[in-house]
Amino acid sequence: MKLLKNTLIALLILASPALYAGQERAYLVLSGESDLYSQVTTLIRHHLTSDTQLRVVNWDQIQSTDIDPDALLITVGRKAAEKISQFNRPQPVVFSFIDAETLNRQLARSHFEAPWAATVINQPAERLIKVSKPLIRTAYRDKLLVILDEENQWALDQIEALPQEQREYLDVMVLGRNEVAARLIEDSFFKVAAVVALNDTVIWSGNSAKWILHQAYTYQVPVVGYAQTFQKAGAMVSVYSSLDQIAESTAKLIDAWHSTGALSSEGMVYSEYHLEMNDYIARALKFDPNVLPQQVD
Repeated sequence: MKLLKNTLIALLILASPALYAGQERAYLVLSGESDLYSQVTTLIRHHLTSDTQLRVVNWDQIQSTDIDPDALLITVGRKAAEKISQFNRPQPVVFSFIDAETLNRQLARSHFEAPWAATVINQPAERLIKVSKPLIRTAYRDKLLVILDEENQWALDQIEALPQEQREYLDVMVLGRNEVAARLIEDSFFKVAAVVALNDTVIWSGNSAKWILHQAYTYQVPVVGYAQTFQKAGAMVSVYSSLDQIAESTAKLIDAWHSTGALSSEGMVYSEYHLEMNDYIARALKFDPNVLPQQVD
């Protein structure tokens, strides 16, 4: 009789809707099968504090996957984000490891309406400007130059949202279609203390990025970049979020959803960051590479 009673209790527990629903209500949708995605998956699981069970699915398999309508979807990378945004399901989505400019365009094209948050790879403008402000050292070079493409709505919104005390020492150059940054910014180097690079795939890629960095160095103007690669390409300062930091931000959103059934934040979520100096460039431009990190902190 006691055995029968214990069996019935166990069956009731297994049949409990709340417990059953929690077993596989989060899907991690990857944009590829490389080691990088395996590493990201491991990092996200490492940072989870809840008992959320993640089912890992590749982006090209998600359409044939039977998904719980109450599930949380977490995308990793561009392809997965694009696929899920096209579904336009009512369930919440966490987009991760994607840049804000790309995500904005994807969501606009698909008229995405479900609740969402995004742990983006971007650095917010306010953070980059705070880092760059100590580079203003003279009265005649008292501006920070920001160069943007006119179609980069994320970056334009970032500048618009800045407090007035930050906007007053910015020199913002917005380029139209077919305008080339390297041909237009030369005069600006005589009055700016630094160039602040916000995520912009038109301005900061290929030859455009190469020439801006070259011109800035020639005119002894430091560049503050939004990715670790900037430091290697010739920028004096790199401000970036690591894989681990973005994975931790993603895990926190999953944990919050597991506890409350809702996203704790919506829209763009910016992770913690690292600041690195290119010591060679710093000394060439007469900056002490040990001082700036202390001034920012």
